[in-house]
This record gives sequence, structure tokens and C-alpha cells, in this order.
Amino acid sequence: MHNTVQTVPRSARRIALALALAAAAMILSLAAAPAQAHDSLASTSPVRDSTVTTAPDTVSLTLSEPPTAAASLNFSVIQVTDSTGTTLSDGKVSITDATISTTVAKGANGPYKVLWRAVSSDGHPIEGSYSFTVQDPAASATTPAPAPATAAAAVAETAVPSSPATGQSVPPVPGPDNSNAPAVLGIAAVIITAGAGLFALSRKRKASRNAS
Repeated sequence: MHNTVQTVPRSARRIALALALAAAAMILSLAAAPAQAHDSLASTSPVRDSTVTTAPDTVSLTLSEPPTAAASLNFSVIQVTDSTGTTLSDGKVSITDATISTTVAKGANGPYKVLWRAVSSDGHPIEGSYSFTVQDPAASATTPAPAPATAAAAVAETAVPSSPATGQSVPPVPGPDNSNAPAVLGIAAVIITAGAGLFALSRKRKASRNAS
């Protein structure tokens, strides 16, 4: 009496293997996504670490790619303070292609500090800081101009705990939505498990057939 051994069709084994490979590729791509390079600061006006003889009316930053923004919601932030710590920026940021800018009032002579934050084109928050120096012969080094009331109100409304990177307060921006990642990983795990099961069943039945 011969044992009847059922074998898994070769096409089914190929499909299972293809599904397993596809699931593995999906997991690897998800794991590698956070490592992609974010946008970076390409240039500033006034130039970083430069000295100007006239206090600027506008501070601009150009990124390597246009930042993420919606028509009704601007995620970019620029905060400018003078040597006395007075906030000079008005709390409003305009975007033109990859350049973000804000209007600033005149401040005291000395170093100006610029804190900025935006959402990279890949959806991740990016931030940084730099400084430049104002040495205006016509300005008083001891009597700084008062900050506009609108700037003080904007800073009060958006103040948050200090940023680990700068040690100063910068308003938050939302990060990317990764809520679908667990579901994708779960589907991938099911596909890999099914493929492995079919492969193991095929090996077992082949061994049983050879034994008979």
C-alpha cells in the first residue's frame, strides 16, 4: 500500500515566497524612512555671524527646499531678539518658495539672536539658531527701542518650554502622522507568517514522499 502524499503546487510556493519578500522589503523601507535627510538652512539675511551697520527691517532664511505649509496654517516660526533680550520680530512669518521671513523693529546695538523652526518638506520639524551683530553709529547702545506690543503678545501666546537644541522658547509645530505604521507592520507580519507556513508544509511533505 502506497501512501498518498499531497504536494503544494510549485506556483503556490512561488507566490508565498514573493509575498514574503515583498513584506520584508516593506518593513525595511519603513525602518529606513526616518534616516532620510531633512531640509537644511541654506542661507540667511543678514548673513550668519556678520556685522551690519544698519539694523535690518526684515530677517530672512532660505531653506534647501520649500517648507511645508497650508494656505490657512503656517508652521514656520522666526523669533529675533537683540542684545538686551527684547523680542523684535512681530510674530508673523511669510513664505516665498524656500524663503521664510519676518519683519523686525529696531533694537539695541550688539548681537541679535535668531531662533527659527519650520516643517521640512518630508514632514519632519526642523529648527536652529544663529546670530549676527548690529553696529549702527546712529543708534544708542544703551537705550534700545521698545518692542512692539504685537510682538510681545505673539510671544506670550506661543511660548512653550525651552527647546533642548537651543535652550530658549520656540513655538511647537506638528510632526508627521505615523498612525498607519502599526497596521502596515501587522499586515507584513501576517504575510511573512503565511509564506513561511506554506514553505514549511512543502518541505515536510517532500520529506515524507522521499521516505515512502
